[in-house]
Amino acid sequence: MLGHFPLTLVLLSATLDLATAALTGIHQAGYCSYYGECGRNPEINVSLLWSPVPCLSNTPARLLKDATLSKLKEVCPQLYTGENTTYACCSYNQLVALQLSLAISQAVLTRCPACSENFANIYCQNICSPNQSLFTNVTRFFNRTTILGTRQVGVLEYQCFYNQSFADQSYDSCKGVRIPATGGYAIAAMCGKYGATLCTSQRWLDFQGDSSNGLAPLDIDFQLVPANGAVGEGIVPLNGKTWRCSEAVSADGEPCSCLDCAESCPQIPTPTPQPPPPPFKVGSLDGVLFVCCLLFCLLTVLFGAFLVWRCVSRSRQASSKGRQRQRDQMTRPALSWECPGG
Repeated sequence: MLGHFPLTLVLLSATLDLATAALTGIHQAGYCSYYGECGRNPEINVSLLWSPVPCLSNTPARLLKDATLSKLKEVCPQLYTGENTTYACCSYNQLVALQLSLAISQAVLTRCPACSENFANIYCQNICSPNQSLFTNVTRFFNRTTILGTRQVGVLEYQCFYNQSFADQSYDSCKGVRIPATGGYAIAAMCGKYGATLCTSQRWLDFQGDSSNGLAPLDIDFQLVPANGAVGEGIVPLNGKTWRCSEAVSADGEPCSCLDCAESCPQIPTPTPQPPPPPFKVGSLDGVLFVCCLLFCLLTVLFGAFLVWRCVSRSRQASSKGRQRQRDQMTRPALSWECPGG
């Protein structure tokens, strides 16, 4: 498009905020929210990539053919449905720009095929999905006029509605991917100030949709909707297919390595817990209670026997002392009588 060439002159009008309904009035399957390219974002002065913003276009999705269809199969194969049945909301030039943008991220994420595929799927859905208007909603735009006098409306910001589980599963597949050169997590560079430690699916997506990160061409307001949550106005949160990091993306593919995915690590078998022994019983009585009662009875008998023995012993001692006293009394007079005669 003419907007790609440095000699193209454009006249940018002031950015305006309009009501949501005026920008994306139709939210239904088979409709786009934006399409094509409308040059650079006038609000961004410095960017690591030359990435044009899309044009406002709340129109039916286009049937792809020839080179555009081939490029879609190469960049976003998950959206391909057949030679004459594949519709999308992106042009050939948009697919080329998307391929370049994904190449930067996938250079790091490709160590984990599931993560790389999930990450690419997020942007393929946002930019090319034939049902784009169902989960996107343009909120800010700008006007431009090309050198040929064509008036266009470019998109500056849009809302993107995802099912919470879709966002969480995509994030979970990537959070363990490491950068071999540093040993750190790749997600740390994709979550801004939060790093890998404080990163969440919401913060991860928010950083992707922040035009100040040097890569995003416009702002995206990601809205994560809980399961069965309703948005209204015909918007249906995206809940696309995702792959766990321990799953192979294709039949001949491989899951992520153990280094990048804890779920792929071999599980250490845990010993099967043995069932507890049956309770100790004597007949129908609790065994411990029976033993305690038996010991109590035995101790009671022994204590009683001890008391009887002690009483008998004392009685014998008393009887023996009594007989001794009697003998002493019987012998004492004789001794007294003999003493004077001596």
